[in-house]
Amino acid sequence: LAADLPRRALLHRTAALTRRRALLAASGAALLAGCAGLAGPGADAMPTRDPALWPFSPDSPWNTALGDGARFAPIRSPHMDPTQGAGINTRQWSHPVHIASADDPTVSIYRRGERTPVRVQRVPVDARPDPMSDGALHLIDAARRHVVELWQAERVGPDRIVAAAVVVNNLTDAGVYPGWHGARAYGGSALAGLIRTGELERGRLPHVLAVAVRPQALNRLGPDGRAWVWPASAADGGDGRRYGTEGNLHMGSLLALPPSVDLRTLDLQPGPETALAHALQDFGACITDSAAGNLVFYGEPAVHPAAQAIRPATLRALVAQLQVVTNHTPHSVGGGGVRRAPTAPAFQRSF
Repeated sequence: LAADLPRRALLHRTAALTRRRALLAASGAALLAGCAGLAGPGADAMPTRDPALWPFSPDSPWNTALGDGARFAPIRSPHMDPTQGAGINTRQWSHPVHIASADDPTVSIYRRGERTPVRVQRVPVDARPDPMSDGALHLIDAARRHVVELWQAERVGPDRIVAAAVVVNNLTDAGVYPGWHGARAYGGSALAGLIRTGELERGRLPHVLAVAVRPQALNRLGPDGRAWVWPASAADGGDGRRYGTEGNLHMGSLLALPPSVDLRTLDLQPGPETALAHALQDFGACITDSAAGNLVFYGEPAVHPAAQAIRPATLRALVAQLQVVTNHTPHSVGGGGVRRAPTAPAFQRSF
């Protein structure tokens, strides 16, 4: 199935928030605010998080900050120009996320062409896939333990959804897998690295970001003979046949702002711009997909107003200083050493 994943395009347009997403924005902001500090004395007052809003284990590479052992190298790619800046996909070629409640209707989710549903769970009535051809849609169950990740999804009735790909992922595991197991070309969870509701508004992105580059900008001749590097486990076309054969960008490569970059010199506005810059320096951005644009970030649709506040000049300034982290491996996540940001909090006890 990964062989059929198309390239993504750099497209985003304005649209109004739905009522449900407005409510989610409020709950997301409240959750992250609760994680910002201790609520009171004692072990029970330690901050916790909701996996539906901030997924994956504390030791996941998606939640691990860069370390002082990270080594950096300038980007070398014949089809990636750091001076061209980036875009943020929010309303098109994005990844809508819907969280079910106990009173939402029950829906059967089918893999296209099959008669037995892959999953039956409660789904919000307003859950719809992204309007572009990828049709991404991600449905978190009412227990907030699992996400059903869909590619080329279609809602064919009030109680039935069909999709070309249906993958169920655990929100509390690492979010990376030994083979293709999500709705992105890199093989891992599509929720990984997604800019979620409330993060830009609060000025805090406490995780690695997901990005895409042109397929020709990627080198399919990886150091271990594969078309990807960890934490990726797959590539477009299965073998990255449309990738190039030069440079140091691979599917799965981690890009980041080196610690030598003084963010105070970049004329950043408070809020979304500063949040994005700190995330790129503290956590970095992992290549998870290919797209038509020079470099693309991904946010769920409700992020659109905050993403629009980030000026193109700021995106150009940030992308121009990105470098490749050359020693990001399972044994030295983020380069290893003393971390630039704290470990993600534990999950709420109910999870």
